[in-house]
Amino acid sequence: MHIYQGLLSDLLPQVQTIVMIGNRASDHLREMVRIAEFKGLPAYRIECASELQPRWFSGVQAVGVVVGASNLGPVVDAVIVRLKQFSEAEQKGMLDGLAR
Repeated sequence: MHIYQGLLSDLLPQVQTIVMIGNRASDHLREMVRIAEFKGLPAYRIECASELQPRWFSGVQAVGVVVGASNLGPVVDAVIVRLKQFSEAEQKGMLDGLAR
């Protein structure tokens, strides 16, 4: 799985799934989820890495990470680590058969 971080508009053409990191109550993130879904991509809003679900990434080759605030560096790092763990599990066949 390739993990890309950046602006939603830049990520849309190159990813299959979007993860939005930030406050769940943020209207800005809610609107970005709507845009991603309108473009046909699943999009998930999370506040911390533990909210990520492996089934979201089963069969996904490219994930985009969008950060909703500048003070979320440690959370972004933890999300990237968890996504890499999911990628390693998928390579070993451990995510096969998970419902999306």
